[in-house]
Amino acid sequence: MQEKHDVEQIGQELEVFSTVDPTTKEPNVIKPSTATRRKIDIRLIVTVGIVYALSVIDRINIGQAKVVGMSAELHLDQANRYNIALMLFFPAYLLGEFPSNFALVKFGVANTLTCLLIGIGCFTIGQGHIHNWQGLAAMRFCVGLFEAGVFPACILLCASWYPRYKVHTRLALLYSIGLVASGFAGVLAYGIGQMDGVRGWRGWRWIFTIEGVATLIAAFVLWWFIDDFPDRAKFLSPEEKSRVIAEIEADRGHAETEKLTWEHVQVLKDWSLWLTTWMYFCNVVAVYGLAYFVPSIIASLGYTGVYASLLSAPQYIVGLCFLVIGATVGDRIHRRLPVIIVQTLIGILGLALMSQPQLSTSARYAGTYLAIASCQANNAAILIFGQNNVVGSAKMNIASMLNISSGTLAGIVGSTIYTTQSAPRYLPGLSTTMALNACLVITCVIAWVGLSRLNRKADREGIVFNGVSGWRWTM
Repeated sequence: MQEKHDVEQIGQELEVFSTVDPTTKEPNVIKPSTATRRKIDIRLIVTVGIVYALSVIDRINIGQAKVVGMSAELHLDQANRYNIALMLFFPAYLLGEFPSNFALVKFGVANTLTCLLIGIGCFTIGQGHIHNWQGLAAMRFCVGLFEAGVFPACILLCASWYPRYKVHTRLALLYSIGLVASGFAGVLAYGIGQMDGVRGWRGWRWIFTIEGVATLIAAFVLWWFIDDFPDRAKFLSPEEKSRVIAEIEADRGHAETEKLTWEHVQVLKDWSLWLTTWMYFCNVVAVYGLAYFVPSIIASLGYTGVYASLLSAPQYIVGLCFLVIGATVGDRIHRRLPVIIVQTLIGILGLALMSQPQLSTSARYAGTYLAIASCQANNAAILIFGQNNVVGSAKMNIASMLNISSGTLAGIVGSTIYTTQSAPRYLPGLSTTMALNACLVITCVIAWVGLSRLNRKADREGIVFNGVSGWRWTM
């Protein structure tokens, strides 16, 4: 009853906080205060960022474990066993995506994310207690099932809480936590790897066990801090809710949680959505391929064991810098595609450096910085480009699921193109990644031209897109 009263009160207050200027016919909105924005940022971005960071660490720690004894003990170099274990994560991710997104709507964000983290933690621990490569593959499959709902939930929450030209910066903050976690994963693996021999366990077993236990503990703590969408937020007063919802509705016409209907599914006819899906696929092949194999690639440069794992960490800090700069510029100029193009060209340069054996070890190692930083920064930019061009939480959810599904297929590609047989150059993997980066640049140009034409036509003819007066496609 209290929740119903709050919703009714919010509806009444929207008339006060969101009016129309009689001269410009544009929404005249009393925006949330700086204190309210800060409260939302701290509560949402920090909490969800920790969730995302834990999932990232548990997803990519297999790359560090491989170079600190797991490969030798489980004989992963035979018949592409390591690639098979990596690949099985992604079909499971695809299978788990729809049920987990349904659970987000049915049971709420806090309950669903807590259950997902519990599952991830349990099966991460399980990876540290297997005795053959088949057991590793089975554990990876199970981790994939629970991982499926984490990232879509994070993206959807950010897109639902902020206006379109404020969300890139916030997603950048969220994603930066994931980048720091990716870099920290290498440092953490280096430290935990020093426990090799403690209680008779190899260092790689301690990596999975300790990181899995940390995820389990965090799952129960974070449940108290995860909040749903603006219309359901319990940490905001009714007035604060009203201002937040009014600002978002003025920006894109809808701020409250929608139920998915067949009408919303019609968004799949939007060609720009499929271009975004292809863009995301092209980029995520690099994200997963480099995350899983850069420790091995660095080892092929002459660095070994835990030291190779340690040297795979700083690249993500550089990626954090790329991410923050790109997000700030993109939000300021109200453009996404120029940022994506520049970052992709930098990535192509880095991959080219990595693929040239005649270059010095330092130059090839420097290439890993450019390649990883660019694709990690592009991930956030592409997803926000897609979210900026749909209206309503239900359509955003569909767009998010479609993009993440393409990322799952990209993960299968990224985990199979860097084979043991292609070491130490890994030329097939690097060449494929460069080709897809080139496709990403071409797709951005096509999207830019097409959306610019639609916006110009709307300006000339007064066309209303997505039922929102004055709404224009983001480029």
